Parts: sequence; structure tokens; C-alpha cells
Amino acid sequence: MNYFNLKNVAERYSKGRPSFHNNTIEKVKTFLKIDSKIDKALDVACGTGLSTKVLLHIARSVYGTDLSIEMLNNASSKDQINYSISPAENQPFNDDEFNLITVCSGIHWFKIDAFLNEANRLLKSKSFLIIYDNYFISYMVDVPEFERWFPDIYLKNFPSPKRNDNYNWSSDNLSSKNFSLLKEESFKNPISFTKADLILYFTTQSNITEAISNGDNYRRIELWLDNELTPFFEDETTVRTINFGNWIKYIQRNN
Repeated sequence: MNYFNLKNVAERYSKGRPSFHNNTIEKVKTFLKIDSKIDKALDVACGTGLSTKVLLHIARSVYGTDLSIEMLNNASSKDQINYSISPAENQPFNDDEFNLITVCSGIHWFKIDAFLNEANRLLKSKSFLIIYDNYFISYMVDVPEFERWFPDIYLKNFPSPKRNDNYNWSSDNLSSKNFSLLKEESFKNPISFTKADLILYFTTQSNITEAISNGDNYRRIELWLDNELTPFFEDETTVRTINFGNWIKYIQRNN
């Protein structure tokens, strides 16, 4: 199912997803040695544009595509970015059109072989595909109990839906798609949350969206989360830092 094509999901996503993308794009800019803006960049599975608008720092023309019209209805910087609806594996652009393609926190929903073939079609020779993710690892600074709560309580109540997390990113496999993996990088992003912020963030996760699609409702889940998270916050104004995991794959089209 498409976990992101409902209006209330998209609205929550636009309000509740943390912004970490500047940090990632600065790393990309440094690794690729982008000194002046490139011509064209495309963000696939762009959602509400959080990962798309940062490309304005490194590209003159920026495009974002997503399968969800509701996500695009809530997308940011529409006056500067060319948004359109399309599946990752079938993009509405010409061959050899882009200098850079990015995918943020979406590759696990793709038919990855088909997407790589499409990325190879879209990219100019020797251009780059950057795949990255910012994922929840439940490390709350100075609150070790939270790290146990997440797998023992939260994930048992709201298990993660099935994803394509076991793709073969080996050099041999990528070379058959006309790509080379240049580097993989892992780091952490500190994100600050009040309890209300964290409740909203959790309701953007596909874990909870799947529960909603199976008949649960946001009000009950929000009350449950409020009760569960209260022990980790002194009051409603308390701000906690959670370190998210982040990885980047730097992939280059061979020719």
C-alpha cells in the first residue's frame, strides 16, 4: 500500500518531520566538490519537499517527484521547485537530463532494480545518485530508559511494515546497472523534541499509518503516546535530544 497518499498523513508529515537535510547536503556538497551550482537536480520520492528545497543551495534548477498527490499538495517552496507526480521507476523526464538525483528515506519502498535503470537513463554521464536515510534509533540523550522503551513497548504495539531493506548494493550488482558505489558514510543527527513534537513525529511513521489503515485512530494513538512518553519528559516544555542515525551512499553513473 501507499502509506503517504492520505491527506491527514501528508499534513502530519509536513508538520512533524524534523529537518536534518542541510547537514546531509553539506556533506554531499563537500564530497562531490560542488563549488558552484550544478545545472539540474532531481529529488525522487520527495514527499513534502523537506529533502528537495535544500537542493536549491547546490543546483540552479530543482525538481521533485512523488507518487502521492497529497504529499505534493503540502510541498514547500513551490515557487522555486518544479514538482510533479510520478512513481520512482518511471520519471517524466528526458534521457541524460540531470547532474544529480537524490533519494531521502524512500529507497526501501522502491522496486530498486527498476529505479536504478531509470536513474541511469536520467543522469548525465559520470553524474551522481545520492541515496540517504535519517532513521530513528531511539537514543535519547541522558534518558537511557527510552532506548529500551522503543523496541519493548512501541514496536510491539506498532511494528514496522515490510520494506525492501536487503537490497544487494555490492559493486558487482551496481556495475550491471552502470553504476559504481564510491563511498558509504554513517553519522548521527541530533534532533530536539518536546513531548508534543515527539508524539507528532511518531504519528508520521509508517508503523502508525498502517495501524490507522487497519482501523485504529489518531486520537487513541496520541493519548497512548502521551501516557507512554510522559515519564521521559519533566513537563510539557521539556526539550529532549534524540540522536537519529544517518547514512549516505554516494553512487556514480559509469558512463
